[in-house]
Amino acid sequence: MNGHTGKLVRNTILYLPAQFLPPLVQFTTMIAWTHLLPPAGFGVVTFVIAAQEFTALVGITWWTLFVLRFRSRFTAAGEERFRLLDSLVVACATVAQLVLTLPMLWLAGAPIGWAIVLASAAFFVARTIFAHYGEWARGGHLIGLFTISQLIAAVIGSGLSIAALIMLGPVPAAALAAQAFGYALALGVLFTKMNLRLRPGAYDRAIFADARTYGAPLILSGVLGWIAGNSIRVIVQLSEGAFGLGLLSVGWGLGQRIAAVLAMLFTAATYPLAVTNMEGGDRNGALAQVSLNGVFLLALLTPAMAGVALISSPLVTIMIAAQFREMTIVILPIAILAAAIRALRIHTSDQTMILVERTHATMFANMFEASANIVLGAAGLYLGGIVGATLGVLAGTAAAAVASFAYAFLRLGLPAPSGWTIMRILLATAVMSETVHLLPAPGTLVALATTVTVAAVTYAAAIVLAFPKCRAAIATLAMRRRGVRKNREA
Repeated sequence: MNGHTGKLVRNTILYLPAQFLPPLVQFTTMIAWTHLLPPAGFGVVTFVIAAQEFTALVGITWWTLFVLRFRSRFTAAGEERFRLLDSLVVACATVAQLVLTLPMLWLAGAPIGWAIVLASAAFFVARTIFAHYGEWARGGHLIGLFTISQLIAAVIGSGLSIAALIMLGPVPAAALAAQAFGYALALGVLFTKMNLRLRPGAYDRAIFADARTYGAPLILSGVLGWIAGNSIRVIVQLSEGAFGLGLLSVGWGLGQRIAAVLAMLFTAATYPLAVTNMEGGDRNGALAQVSLNGVFLLALLTPAMAGVALISSPLVTIMIAAQFREMTIVILPIAILAAAIRALRIHTSDQTMILVERTHATMFANMFEASANIVLGAAGLYLGGIVGATLGVLAGTAAAAVASFAYAFLRLGLPAPSGWTIMRILLATAVMSETVHLLPAPGTLVALATTVTVAAVTYAAAIVLAFPKCRAAIATLAMRRRGVRKNREA
């Protein structure tokens, strides 16, 4: 396990700028949008962003996952055939984005006009193709290129969206068009550095047959997964309209984004390493890598959930526009709990299914979650309004996670973490929570940042004390640094 830990930590550090800075920029942008857009406009923009994930699932995500998993098999004689088929799939995916634009805007309850249609279509196409070739870079371990492109897309797109809303007023199309420009610019960097070019492409029966067998269940699985994660948006929009969707979307979107940022810190590095082990014939090593990722995820997500629950009220009061605050204070802790449970499942048990080519199992897991979330979310909305809907989705998400992990542990051989490991994580979280509880409630942004910093340091110290291997790793790193300094001085 030590070898897996070393590789994971090294690659995680290398991927850290790409996995932390862009989501941080996007998180800040969402907060700025609450001050620049009314609830209805905010609901439309955030729904379109979520809807892009759906259009990508239908168009290209299945192929992206196939590329990430199997491209190494075609790096020699089959490289040109592979690239030609990739160009064809990307062209078809582009058409799919354009076809799905109007239905997605209708689901969002957006007033239909040329501006919002064109901006949404551009956003769907640019973000979808950028995400695909970003995964090409990640799968090829082009960490520097992956990082630069992610930063360009996030910083330029988000910055321009804020500038556009300030200059043009609360126009959702302006925010989406600016975001699309950022993704298109970053895509140009990927094309230049990876020697990619736009061309008609060509159909390859043999490669496509393999991709279809692997990816067909992933299309349905992905669609069901999107429904599971976003059905609450549709349920609330159909019942409460775009205004209600906007009130939901702040807390729900921020909670999901916080969990996603933490989840991707290790996942970006883990999956390529697991694939390398799997392709080398080391199934046990691949599963051990995924299991280790699950432990790290749990250690990151648990204190985040506790921390957000403790400081939700001052955090929202300080950062979010007044018209969204009351609902967001209640929804945010529920949202991050649901998102954390789902992220842990997707990046651990579901990733195991994909790794061992049991993609049909992910389809059934997502089918179960989607059904539970729709039924329980609608029931929650009827009984308790928007907050009740979030509690219903939380219950459905938790039930699906239990079933998915049980299958991965019992049938696929995913190593389960020890109960003592989990208890130590919970104990460190309890120490952090008590520390935050003893601090005065933050009333300013500086005080809030101080509280978060104290909580993070306290938790890190508790984890180091609870896990001897962490202390050993720190000691080893310190000794290496001392050795490097001595060599330089000599």
